[in-house]
Amino acid sequence: MTQNSLPDNCIRPEELMEELGIKKDAYYKDLNYLDIKPEKDSENKCYLSIEQANSIRALRNHVSETGRRNGFDNSSIVRVDDSNEIVSNNNKSEDNIYVEKEEPTANINLDRLMRDAAELAARNMAMPDLIKQEIANRMSEDDLPEDLREKVAHRVAELCEIAREVANPKFTPADIATQLLAQHRNQKAQAQG
Repeated sequence: MTQNSLPDNCIRPEELMEELGIKKDAYYKDLNYLDIKPEKDSENKCYLSIEQANSIRALRNHVSETGRRNGFDNSSIVRVDDSNEIVSNNNKSEDNIYVEKEEPTANINLDRLMRDAAELAARNMAMPDLIKQEIANRMSEDDLPEDLREKVAHRVAELCEIAREVANPKFTPADIATQLLAQHRNQKAQAQG
């Protein structure tokens, strides 16, 4: 196979499949979906124009994001022509953007839109803390820096001491109740006396 027969600004299907990490089956389904007919060079070998290859790349990005070809809009691809002017595949005129001549926001439920936006903002605000919490949940003592390991060891020692005191109290509830009742009676006697 000689590359000399390949016209300028073109790409062989094999190169595109390798670049995109797809097999022939996916490549041919993409061609069919986009209704692309590859050209043939002087040696009767297929090639794609850069524009066709970019359409397939855009479709592959869409498939990566959504998991399917459906919903891909090839008319929204923007390219630069030979004069470095931006050209869109979208042939709709600027006047026909809306089917009906009305305000673009006329059919939007503003309360629902604002609520959805607020929920999205809240999620974005909470996400770093949620991620931190998940990381913290998965950490062990070995993942901690030395100063925090010392704090944990100190706190564990305090909790062990509290547990020992609860298990072996110096005073029983009856002793404490007797002591408090005696204090109360003394204060009452002094107030009356």
